[in-house]
Amino acid sequence: MFYDEYTRKFKRSSEGGLQRSFVYFILEPFYKIIAVAISEEKAELEPILKKEGIALKNKEFDLDIKPLLKLVLGKFLGDLSCLVDCMALLPNAVKGTH
Repeated sequence: MFYDEYTRKFKRSSEGGLQRSFVYFILEPFYKIIAVAISEEKAELEPILKKEGIALKNKEFDLDIKPLLKLVLGKFLGDLSCLVDCMALLPNAVKGTH
């Protein structure tokens, strides 16, 4: 199924370059939260989290990348600690470290 955000309807074909509904509703918000959490920009992260119904304390925004990502994904996905741990352990491509 594909989602047309202009008509706000689901369609069976991807005519006009429509995105799959899974990508639109699940993957894009997920990737956006990860990207902004990794960027360490509180001004960008706070409104996105608020839109998703996730509240963090001010001191939690000051955490390092991995604990912050683990906290945010834990609140976004619920109790999926094994998945969140795997995401937090992804290597840093820029630094070449974990």
